[in-house]
Amino acid sequence: MEAKLMKIFAMLMLFSLCNRGNAECSLSDLHVTQTATGKNAGGNPEYAVEVENKCICTQTDVKLLAPGFKSSEPVDPPVFRPDADGKLGTLNNGSPVYYGYKITFNYASATKFSLRPFSSSIACS
Repeated sequence: MEAKLMKIFAMLMLFSLCNRGNAECSLSDLHVTQTATGKNAGGNPEYAVEVENKCICTQTDVKLLAPGFKSSEPVDPPVFRPDADGKLGTLNNGSPVYYGYKITFNYASATKFSLRPFSSSIACS
């Protein structure tokens, strides 16, 4: 009897993980952290940025708020690219950011930009 209960419990847990719908994932599941590296580039302090998807669902077409973003050191465009509007930036070339996946890049600027998630498409299967 106990083995049967454990099996049912395990199946319910698996079902709840697999069934976590879009309504349970949001932009708040994209965690952005920035830290000063202690280095300078072009006379400006360098910052390391890490964006992690903490939602079990994949997020694609991730856009970050990045008004006026400029860096005195090159940022790899497929990793992070300011959009033409000057307000947003595309992360990971719009490609999927999977659960637990971390996208990292560095930039150098006289001021630290407040990079925050703005939009994404959530794909749960």
